[in-house]
Amino acid sequence: MPLKPHDAASAPKVTAGEWIYLGTTPGYVCSVNSDGSAEVGYYQHRLKAIKETAVWTGSAWEFADPMPNGAYLRGTLEAIVKRGPPPRY
Repeated sequence: MPLKPHDAASAPKVTAGEWIYLGTTPGYVCSVNSDGSAEVGYYQHRLKAIKETAVWTGSAWEFADPMPNGAYLRGTLEAIVKRGPPPRY
């Protein structure tokens, strides 16, 4: 059963082009939905660039659906996701 956003008002403000973390998985914010959830691209198993919905649970970002439920990314977004986030200092 997909998760629903905890509370859009309590979620950290994110914008397209930012990187967030879903556990230890870096995710590139492709877009932000009106309910506060985000469409996030990530590099699945270092094999495929995938886009899925992420929700704020009140304390962390998590994938909305516990089962794989995304779409393949292509083009520029695929390249960005495969490159990964900038180093964290």
